[in-house]
Amino acid sequence: MSTASSSLPRPPAIITVVQSAAVTAIEALVTTVRGLAFWAAILLPIVISATLLAGVVASSPHFVGSLFVLNVVCAVFGQNYSPGR
Repeated sequence: MSTASSSLPRPPAIITVVQSAAVTAIEALVTTVRGLAFWAAILLPIVISATLLAGVVASSPHFVGSLFVLNVVCAVFGQNYSPGR
């Protein structure tokens, strides 16, 4: 019979600290992107309305269409953002 332990060795503490810092940084980045997308989805309809009223559609329909697509993308990415957190 062997008295050696069959469990894997624990990683050094520095690796745990680096992993924790990386997870925290990624979570902060995701929260920031979600927040920006959330607020952009709120403000873009105002910009789109202003471009429609100003007649930009006649001279640059692709620009207005791109704003609309951007609004949809921002709405999808920002839907789980909670401003209070």
